[in-house]
Amino acid sequence: MKYCIILLNILFVVAAGCKQDHYQIPAASFDDGPPGPPSVVKTVRVNDKWRLLVNDTDFYIKGVAANDYWQDAIRYGANAVRTYGVSKSTKSIMDSVYKVGLFVNFGIYIKREVDGFDYNDEAAVKAQFESTKAAVNRFKDHPALLVWSIGNEAEASYTNRRLWTAINDIAKMIHEIDKNHPTTVTLATSNVDHIRNIMQLAPEIDILSVNCYAPNLPGVPANLQAAGWNKPYMITEFGPRGTWQMAPEPQRILPWGGLVEQTSTEKAADYLHAYQQEILPNRDKGCLGSFVFLWGYQRHGEVLTWYGLFDKKKNSFEAADAMQYAWTGQYPANRAPVIASRNDLLLNGKKAEAAVTLPVNGQNNTAMVTAADPEGDPLTYEWLIVKEKAAASDGSLPEGMEGLIADNKKAQISFKAPAEGGAYRLYVFVRDDTHKKVASAVIPFLVN
Repeated sequence: MKYCIILLNILFVVAAGCKQDHYQIPAASFDDGPPGPPSVVKTVRVNDKWRLLVNDTDFYIKGVAANDYWQDAIRYGANAVRTYGVSKSTKSIMDSVYKVGLFVNFGIYIKREVDGFDYNDEAAVKAQFESTKAAVNRFKDHPALLVWSIGNEAEASYTNRRLWTAINDIAKMIHEIDKNHPTTVTLATSNVDHIRNIMQLAPEIDILSVNCYAPNLPGVPANLQAAGWNKPYMITEFGPRGTWQMAPEPQRILPWGGLVEQTSTEKAADYLHAYQQEILPNRDKGCLGSFVFLWGYQRHGEVLTWYGLFDKKKNSFEAADAMQYAWTGQYPANRAPVIASRNDLLLNGKKAEAAVTLPVNGQNNTAMVTAADPEGDPLTYEWLIVKEKAAASDGSLPEGMEGLIADNKKAQISFKAPAEGGAYRLYVFVRDDTHKKVASAVIPFLVN
């Protein structure tokens, strides 16, 4: 994911710009012993098609890139979770997901040049290697372990090809001390040159992983073929068009730089299309599966509600329903509310692309949303006005500004503009509280 989208609640990183909270693993095995025998995972070719075998059983990855609600993923049909680094929470996460039957694509954080790391510094590279080796020794026999994932988008900011040598050394070490689990490395794109660098400088990598968002998913198989990649691959993040990919839709970039966000219903359609049209059809072409982004609520990023499949109250958006359908062939018995399109949220009669501008302290503004519940369940409404790029202490969406909205519990509201000029976002959350389901829509506006 492009530059600073999340920090998942164990260390998590996306793209190439977020600082992290590192945790040094003690050079020891399990504190209390593993909860079961280690899984045995391998990649094999069956009738010239790549397959992932877990304990000799074909395993197609239906995964979640998660920062919350780990165990709940199995109720939707998922079979794996992805982590991004090692923290004090790692063991408890692995133990808890193992109890419900999930496997872990185990993230090992590899430092990047934007972290101030120099791959010409042999002592620093060795220290990173030894820290990683300690983590591998500690977790290699955990029965939830699926794959070792060495780095996340480290190449997005690199200039030093020794990065790949360091990754290869780690992968080689893993193969020497853990014969039961394959290795992967995650790229920010399916850049042909980067893939060739891995082939040349990191041959110990067993599986290629790519984070890829609409509309770039269709190009991944062609890029792998152009690079000459002949091993399997995974899509380790997918979702709607990234906030850094808006140029093909210039009407969604407002004059002051605000980004027009899709409704939760529009996002659900993107998730389902990505899985059904660009991931699953490539199963016999080397794709071992995927991880949907983001399982939980978002804590970092350009726009803090762009990717999360849940809100902070653990209500699920329509995209979670869509993924259940993708994974199981059946929607849940009760589905999330619907806000069909951006035309269904209006501010002073205008939709988001109209670039709404309000005067400071402007009175008598109105907003209205049109939402529906598939089962006809009663809906509640919550409106928020948030300053652009404002965040709560954990990096997530903050509470709305006070004193602006007359009654934020209705489908139609009146409000006054903030007293300070600048860019803001008007959010509406429409909830089926009985079934813990939610829909959302957003209009950015400018106060001047």
